[in-house]
Amino acid sequence: MGQTVFTPAEVAAVLRVTPETIRRRIMAGDLRALEVGGKERKQYRITATDLADWLGLERASQLFGIGAGLLALERALAEHTGEEVEVAVAEAVQAVRSQQHSQRDALPALTQADIQKRFPKT
Repeated sequence: MGQTVFTPAEVAAVLRVTPETIRRRIMAGDLRALEVGGKERKQYRITATDLADWLGLERASQLFGIGAGLLALERALAEHTGEEVEVAVAEAVQAVRSQQHSQRDALPALTQADIQKRFPKT
């Protein structure tokens, strides 16, 4: 499952600090980040979940548009294996489909007059 990621520069711009400040927080272990590429200078990417853990969910949501519901879902899914997630998603889809079927079954049947009104003969 994909997750929104930010560069230190993106986080710094929103927080109105320098990218170096964000890197120092990463190096100090205050802010978790993924190390990517960069042989000469380490490059980092910060996931939405890690950003919310560092800033707090409410502040991260306000500043970065990270949805609280989505973050809660990402955290919950991160605690499970891929197979467990697939089973949960399949169960959720099945539940929605069964609700749709029961709603369709609950609709009143069309009368002959209703059919003629909707589909007049030409």
